Amino acid sequence: MTRAPRNRYQHPAITVKPAMTIKVLARLIAVAAYLLFGVLLAFVIGMFFVRFTVWQRPVIAWWLRGFCRVLNMQVTVQGAPIEDSALWISNHVSWMDIPVIGGIRPLRFLSKAEVAKWPVIGHLAQAAGTLFIKRGSGDADRVSEEMVLSLQQGKRVLFFPEGTTTDGFSVNRFFAKLFTAAVKSQCPIQPLVICYQKADGELHAMAPFIGDDELAPHLLNMLAGETVHVKVHCLPAEVAGDRDASALARHFEQLMGQTLRGLHGAEQPPSRGNHPATKAA
Repeated sequence: MTRAPRNRYQHPAITVKPAMTIKVLARLIAVAAYLLFGVLLAFVIGMFFVRFTVWQRPVIAWWLRGFCRVLNMQVTVQGAPIEDSALWISNHVSWMDIPVIGGIRPLRFLSKAEVAKWPVIGHLAQAAGTLFIKRGSGDADRVSEEMVLSLQQGKRVLFFPEGTTTDGFSVNRFFAKLFTAAVKSQCPIQPLVICYQKADGELHAMAPFIGDDELAPHLLNMLAGETVHVKVHCLPAEVAGDRDASALARHFEQLMGQTLRGLHGAEQPPSRGNHPATKAA
């Protein structure tokens, strides 16, 4: 997961950890315990030996739904995603997109290669059948073929066409390369639009993981705050037909951008302002 450059005035980086109150400490312990439970569960169902089998997939989705609750998120899904094998695409706002989307249906994610080296999370991602790509290394053709193979085997595969996270107000340009998997396989494309909001419906300024945000302070500030309300809107699935990858990228960029603006209804991006967790560069 790469991150979009931030506007240092509107989106100062989250680098300051909140006070370690009893609430934050309790939630942090719950996160650590749940990750440990995930490792043990992965071992019990054989994920470190045989990856992403039929019997493992619903267990992974169940665990991710629980992880969302532990991370202080309330997820609402609007619409019903296609049940068949499909190439899933979504806008990208935060590392929290992974448990949110993965809890909807069992699927394989596409992630940057560096994630495989992260402590605990990297091992779980590998065990869950995540596909890894080395950004800027010409690795896209190999990954695209792996995606086609997974789709032909009846699996769901998800990637983020923006290739980076955003502030959740609008979408960035969609890169076309990996849409080739949909053209070659002629599997349906399932678009999702994800939106992080506060209880009053305003865009959540702290949920996006962008620019120079640091993971530990970001996580702790999410745990210290109020519940994050996450809307996931499932648009109708489409097949590529005779459209090429570039045409698909342009089409879904426009469609999902319009849907995102309709979900939040905001006239300008959320601002972190003078939040104590931030520090302007």
